[in-house]
Formats: sequence, structure tokens, C-alpha cells
Amino acid sequence: SVKLPSALSLLDGALVEPLAVGLHGVSLARLKPNARVLVLGGGTVGLTATFWARRLGAGRLVTASRSRRRESLALAMGADAFVTLGEGEGERIAEALGGPPDYVFEAIGVVGALQQSVNLVKPNGEVISMGFCMAPDAVIPGIATFKQVKLTFSMAWTLEEFQTAVDLLDRGDVEPRAMVSNTISLDALPSMIETLRGAHNETKVHVEPWA
Repeated sequence: SVKLPSALSLLDGALVEPLAVGLHGVSLARLKPNARVLVLGGGTVGLTATFWARRLGAGRLVTASRSRRRESLALAMGADAFVTLGEGEGERIAEALGGPPDYVFEAIGVVGALQQSVNLVKPNGEVISMGFCMAPDAVIPGIATFKQVKLTFSMAWTLEEFQTAVDLLDRGDVEPRAMVSNTISLDALPSMIETLRGAHNETKVHVEPWA
């Protein structure tokens, strides 16, 4: 088990698991120094992947999403630039990175994201899937083969990574706290769940049962 230090709040404790998820995925890549890194997705997993990629060796680092809602968060977590996805995304990403990405961390989790990652990564590059899509998601093997892409799937975290996330917060790193977009009471939870079902601007919602 991992004990939460007394100096950390319950809000800090709620950030440990997503930080460990991001650390696990980025650690699997074993980033080469000064690598060009693309994180696809501006949600919690994408933001924690951005956070750790910056700290584990990324050179130029870009976070990309269809919406600009979390642009400021991505930059705060360590991205050098934020790019919107859509028509012409490959050119925008390569321009922001100074070339195609060596690594793509896929943190979108929707059908089509794996092939999108394969299309964007450089030849002999690596795609790390962190999006946890539960639907069949076709990848065109011929394209991945021509580019000789390595595809890795990341699942959860290790106990050591969980402890690393706790230690990071205990040292006073404050950037992850920016992911908490709202703190609500238990009574407000049902209405918040309905809000989260549609278009929204939340990232991490913290429930404070005693509020």
C-alpha cells in the first residue's frame, strides 16, 4: 500500500492515480533524449502524459486536441505548443515539432485514434496507446508496416509509479493541481454527472463529501 503524506490534501490524493497512469505510459516509451513527442488528447490522461514526457526526456513536446479548451492546461503541464486536430493536422504538428513526432501518445480513446497516430508518427517511430477504447478500432497494417511503427499498449500503473506520483506531489510540484477544474459537494454530484454527459469545460471534478 501507499500512504498519503500528512502534508497532502485529499484533492492531492485524487490526483495520484491519473499521474501514475501518465507516468506508466510515458515510461514504457523509454524516451530518447530530445525526442519529438506528440500527445493526442487534452483530457486528464493526455495532460498527465504531457507532464511526464516533459520530465522524462522529451525535447520538443506538442499536445493536440480537437478543442482548444485545455490549451492553457497543456502548456502549464509542459507542452511547448498546442495544436488543433482536423484537416491539415499533420502539417501543423510537424511545424510545431520541427518534424514528425518520434513518439505519439494516443490519449483520445475513440475509434480511429490508433490509425491517426500511425499516420502522424515518423517512420520507425512509436505509438503508445493510453486511450483505452472499448470498441473495435481498425488499423491498416500496410501503412504501419511501411513505416515500421512500433505500437505499445499501456495499462494502469505499477505500485512504484504510484509511489513516485505521491512523492512528486509531496515535493511540492503544483502543476497537476491545475487539472482540478471544480470542487463540488456530494449533493451536487448527480447534476454534475449530467453535465459531464454533454459538452463541458471540466477536466477533473473533485467531490468533497463534507462540503
